[in-house]
Amino acid sequence: MDTLRKPFFLAATLCLLLVVLVEVGQSFQGDAGQARPGFGIPYMALIDGVLLYNIALMGLALIIPERVQGRVQGLVTLILSTALLLGTLVLGLVAFATLSLMLAMVLSFFGWPVYLVAFGGFDRHGAAITLALLMTFKLAFAVLLVMAHQRFLQNRSLVMLILTSFICGLMLVWLHALVPGVLVSVTDAIGAIVIAVLAFIWGLLLLIGGAVSTVKSIRLRV
Repeated sequence: MDTLRKPFFLAATLCLLLVVLVEVGQSFQGDAGQARPGFGIPYMALIDGVLLYNIALMGLALIIPERVQGRVQGLVTLILSTALLLGTLVLGLVAFATLSLMLAMVLSFFGWPVYLVAFGGFDRHGAAITLALLMTFKLAFAVLLVMAHQRFLQNRSLVMLILTSFICGLMLVWLHALVPGVLVSVTDAIGAIVIAVLAFIWGLLLLIGGAVSTVKSIRLRV
């Protein structure tokens, strides 16, 4: 029971990888006259990307010696967390600026027609299908991860990160269903901002962990 069941772990990793790929792929839709995909689903890749990175580190521990991984992991985590923080900050500001613009249009008599043309075509049905697919993959990932080894449940930070991912998905489902179709772009942007804030918090935790690991690695060398 103490042995990691590698097939289940690999299957869990694959499910999570598919989640991130689908979320990132949403950023490239909405062109050529298609309905707008929104910010929320692509922004979830910020959270799920952190989760995938943590799972990847666990997988690398199976094939890379602990000493080698310990030396490299801290520096890589430091670099990636810094990039995550900067990217999350930029994306959060973009979502906030877009939300402010949409609210200004909605509250303006002459801006309302412009809003309908620019943001009124949110693909709520397509987003619902995508979110259902993502939640299915995430549930499969969680189940397979536990089947790979029950001790993953004892990793509090990992469990909290997985819960954050699920909560973000459920939040978007609720926000998309909360208002009439023409206003979904507004609530979706609100959800994206919340996701960006959560991703920034996880990025800070990742940065702190990477800094501590790097300092320990330097001390061991000295």
